[in-house]
Amino acid sequence: MTHSADTTDANRPRALEAVLWDFDGTLVNTEPMWFDAETEYVTGHGAPWPPEEARGYAGAAWTTSGGAMRDRLVEYGVDPSLTAWGVYDEVTGIVVRRLRASGGPMPGVLELLERVRAAGVPNAVVSASQARLVEAGLEVIGAADAFDALVTGPMIDHGKPDPDGYLLAARMLDVRPHRCVVIEDSPTGCESGRRAGALVVGVPSVVPLPPAPGQLRRTTLEGLTVEELERAVHEHLAEPAPVDVTGRAR
Repeated sequence: MTHSADTTDANRPRALEAVLWDFDGTLVNTEPMWFDAETEYVTGHGAPWPPEEARGYAGAAWTTSGGAMRDRLVEYGVDPSLTAWGVYDEVTGIVVRRLRASGGPMPGVLELLERVRAAGVPNAVVSASQARLVEAGLEVIGAADAFDALVTGPMIDHGKPDPDGYLLAARMLDVRPHRCVVIEDSPTGCESGRRAGALVVGVPSVVPLPPAPGQLRRTTLEGLTVEELERAVHEHLAEPAPVDVTGRAR
């Protein structure tokens, strides 16, 4: 593949090389399911897990949220041999069941996916969640074949807000992070995309997104076009370049 703003496929925008999607709360409406599942699991073992605490881990790596739940349970006298992964895996199972029963796409997702694919731009999922949850969600919303790469939590050592997941997705697609759009719903995820050097489009679901320089904010993906993304990436490329952690030129 030739990475040049002047030598792209005729059916492909000149600046935008890929769209990298968060999963929970961005593609599929799972964030409330996570909050309920965490509360069900932790309180079911005799420990408190208030709503504001669950919200605080929206978008976080499994090591972070799983570790926090595990520590809370141990604090309240639950088996100290519990592991962060074990807790997270149990909670994921609850979310998968709820998702298959009542999951659906976030507003505007399917329409934008169709536009991006029609423009010849690849899509990837970059999620903190397990593959079984991501695959179930894409199946539920009818988008199982819409993505060219999937990056899930266990595939990377450092989850969001570190940029590793988005950088891995860019390598898998053979595109440059600075010519990608990252779509996220949480402050943690937006920071991950920013650190990767991508143009970030923040669309809050259940957690407010504070203003951030150089990042776009929308209330929904409804009506968003590839042409708008293309113009935004052009503007993004015109800004002073951040440190390129990939070592590759824009």
